[in-house]
Amino acid sequence: MIHCISAAAWVTAATAFCFTPPPFIHEGPAAIDEQTTIMASPPRPFCLAILPDRTTGRDWGLPYLRMAVADLNRIQPDAVFTIGDMVQGYTRNEQEWERQATQWKDITNHLTVPLFPVAGNHDVISGSRVPGDNTFGNKYLRTFGPLRYMAELDGATVISLFSDESYGDGGVKLGDGQIGWLKTCLDRAKLRDKPIVVIMHRPLWRTASVKWFERVHPSLVEAGVDLVIAGHFHSMQDEGERDGIHYNIVGTCGGSIDQHPLAGQMQHLSFLQMQPDGRLAMFHQPVGVTLPADFVTRADQDRVFALRDKPGSLSQKGSLADPMATDQPLTGSTTLVVTNPLDRAIEVSAHLYTTPEPWMVDGEMFLSRTAVDAFNPFTVHAETAYTLGDIAPISIAAGASAQLTLNFAWPRATKPVAPPTVIVREVFSDSKGRSVPVFLYVKPAIERTIPLSTIAAITAPIQTTAWPIHVWAPSPYDTLEPDPTMQVWMKPDGRTMCIRVQATDANATVATSASVAMDHRIRDPSGDAIVITWNDSAGAGTLLVEPFTPLVHCNRDGVKPVVTKGQENAGSWWAQMEWTLDAGLPTTLNVGVADNDQTYHTQWRWLAPDEFPARVVAAERSSK
Repeated sequence: MIHCISAAAWVTAATAFCFTPPPFIHEGPAAIDEQTTIMASPPRPFCLAILPDRTTGRDWGLPYLRMAVADLNRIQPDAVFTIGDMVQGYTRNEQEWERQATQWKDITNHLTVPLFPVAGNHDVISGSRVPGDNTFGNKYLRTFGPLRYMAELDGATVISLFSDESYGDGGVKLGDGQIGWLKTCLDRAKLRDKPIVVIMHRPLWRTASVKWFERVHPSLVEAGVDLVIAGHFHSMQDEGERDGIHYNIVGTCGGSIDQHPLAGQMQHLSFLQMQPDGRLAMFHQPVGVTLPADFVTRADQDRVFALRDKPGSLSQKGSLADPMATDQPLTGSTTLVVTNPLDRAIEVSAHLYTTPEPWMVDGEMFLSRTAVDAFNPFTVHAETAYTLGDIAPISIAAGASAQLTLNFAWPRATKPVAPPTVIVREVFSDSKGRSVPVFLYVKPAIERTIPLSTIAAITAPIQTTAWPIHVWAPSPYDTLEPDPTMQVWMKPDGRTMCIRVQATDANATVATSASVAMDHRIRDPSGDAIVITWNDSAGAGTLLVEPFTPLVHCNRDGVKPVVTKGQENAGSWWAQMEWTLDAGLPTTLNVGVADNDQTYHTQWRWLAPDEFPARVVAAERSSK
């Protein structure tokens, strides 16, 4: 059934709100799904606006959203559609989801034109990891509107698909039911003889399992669809035309980005403007500037992703001595191995990351401040004492490889120091002849050697070195919190090893009760966790401890760790593990701390990279 609402009915419904609401039909608090909305617009040139992704932007992204609302109120398009991901989501805390939704609506409620939300994965997928959990899909219906709908506007028909109908269960799907509903909408839209736009959050045509060009695209061609638009990638790109239908992906507005605007990432709005010939033309607008739809093409975006994500295109060999190892300043080097996967040459340079700088866009009249906004001083360790020798940029031909030597120097240290962060800048010439920089981040491994002291009596604080546990592969999900620390010592019996982990954590999180295979729970826990790995004469040992559940799991038969734990205050927790060494002193040791914060994503920090675990050596007995 297609549910319709007239413009008059919409005006009546609007009186119940302080701001212009979307013209949806509700049954009780929830919007009716798969409805058709009819809305008249004033007699003037027709224009639609699209508000891109907001997620993973933290609070620094909110000013972009506020500026977008101000711009839209000045431009006065006929309607505004989101592209989904209005909230950070992926939580299992309903109050937190509601807080995020309220935060977004408190800003967008100031719009003076109708706003049509589109559901994204962050809006509906739960952090519970229970397959098909639609808790937040139901909350979305009550808070924002339908998950899928058709809007019959004066100048166009817009059909909004729901691109996460599986709610994270078994990958991205588009069921026959939704395709059938889409065909019904297309039949009705075709009779209107207006431009037809299909909008969704995920670009479903890019997912092989959906079989978009077999199951969906032919119906779009038959109906005469003009545009298909999605988001999700946080990277603007023009996908080009296929059978007269223009496919396009928009970027972000307040959401997380980590690359240069010429790599398709910027805070922007998108517009569909009616042309004199009745066509809808698309363009993008950062602050004060409009951009063509093909500002970044699929071909150039593929080059960016190849430099960023292609396995083996950037690797690092070697490690640095620990500054605590000698009484003298030290020097050392590692080697960057760069393979160019592109069809054209790249220029590669590197420098130490200390102070973030805004990213200038040569030849364009705007500035992206993402490098400044997204800077995380707790993972970059900008106040480093390391220095890095000058590195002359090198050119690498298409398909070729080259090496850059990173020469470091550092003073002697009396306590453990964090590794420096190095920015690797790879530049290619795009299809418009512009220089596109791609930024990658690496950290050299430090050769940690941990003396395993014997402590006869424990006093607070424990008198052993507190070793920092770092982020080795930065992520936009990394929390803005200091590194956890690890202390290790032996009891006087000479057989019992103790490890104490101390973590600063504003959101201590209990793992979900869903049954999860232990190997997966170790790799990707749904709550805060500690993983300890070691090697001894019996081989590899692994211990998993969840500080807020009773779970203690060890893969070594006969090893029965004793665990104590607690919270010193609301912003930190600690856990202490001790167990009898069944195969002598460990030769290597690594400790990881997983931070979940009630979200779908779990972030790891480790004592050392996997390939360079800390060495363990016996130390003299302490009288402490």
